[in-house]
Amino acid sequence: MGRNMRTAIGLLLAILMAQPALCAQFGSGHKSEEQIARMTPDQRVEEFCKEHARHLFSFHDEYEDLLKGYLFKDGLKVIPQVIREIEAYDPTRRESAGQQKFRRYEAAVFILSQFDWHVFRVRAFAEGRQAIEALKRSSENHRIAHLNSKEDEEYEMRRRYELHLSYIRQLEGNSFKDEFMQKTLKTRYNISLSDEELSAFVNYLIEKDPYYPSWSKVKSELLVNPEQYYQAYLEYKAKNSEPKRSR
Repeated sequence: MGRNMRTAIGLLLAILMAQPALCAQFGSGHKSEEQIARMTPDQRVEEFCKEHARHLFSFHDEYEDLLKGYLFKDGLKVIPQVIREIEAYDPTRRESAGQQKFRRYEAAVFILSQFDWHVFRVRAFAEGRQAIEALKRSSENHRIAHLNSKEDEEYEMRRRYELHLSYIRQLEGNSFKDEFMQKTLKTRYNISLSDEELSAFVNYLIEKDPYYPSWSKVKSELLVNPEQYYQAYLEYKAKNSEPKRSR
């Protein structure tokens, strides 16, 4: 085993061994399901963001899944607190730029992306568009923090800025799940959609049923149950191929 490999393994072991210390520092802090059920939507968002901020590495998937289940039931009621968590992080201000603020901001964006993936397209609703606007308003602060970062922070701040922009692109445009739908239509039905054609079809789906992300799960980058998407595409093509009536 080479020296570099031994060093890498040693670092990995050190990180894994440090995890209990991190947990002990913040405390597990987990609520019972009965307590979560009694929470308001705002409180559940706060708890999800706190959980993300508590642990550098997520070894509590069951707890996060439990919280997500309740957040999905809350639906659009979670958006006001999501926006507050996003706006609380400002990388240009020392009091608002700490790791805890960043991790909570990151969790809030994760909530939006999870809705986009599993439940509904966020941009289909006024509340969701407000959350996207909150992200866009903070873009300049992310850019400034990246440009003004010190040499030892430059990589991390650039990474955060680029991720921030990618969050907005996904929420405003075609999501990863839309791209898997595109791949599934090609693989299962030999239907090839350009990115532009995919965007037009996605806009149709949002108008038809903004909850279309919930129609199917994804496995190995393909939709598990694609039939409803296929039927929607046939309807979309039929409507767009109909000759327009002259007035």
